[in-house]
Amino acid sequence: MSRHLDRDHLSELWQRQWPLGPPLAHELRAAYSDRCVRFHSLPGSKRHPETEDEYAVVLDRSNTVLEELFAGTDIYVLTMAWSSEPTGPELPTRRREVHPDGSFRMTIAN
Repeated sequence: MSRHLDRDHLSELWQRQWPLGPPLAHELRAAYSDRCVRFHSLPGSKRHPETEDEYAVVLDRSNTVLEELFAGTDIYVLTMAWSSEPTGPELPTRRREVHPDGSFRMTIAN
């Protein structure tokens, strides 16, 4: 079930939990190396699914991990999209299809 995203509340939660950096995996991995873990969800540590069957495997395994770690609690799942445009990327079509209630949170310019 999706609820309206309160961006200010989410930013406050992020800052309280992760004050050393923005939601950029490569920065968080360095800042919080004691809490960083990577789950390989595809055979042979393949990084990106290429077929619908592989997407289904990744989704099932990700949901299993989330359920085991956070059963009974509210969680936010953040995804990234990269763009060379200064205004940031549009929500990718695939994400809109998979989670039509998903919403844009922020743009981080480098």
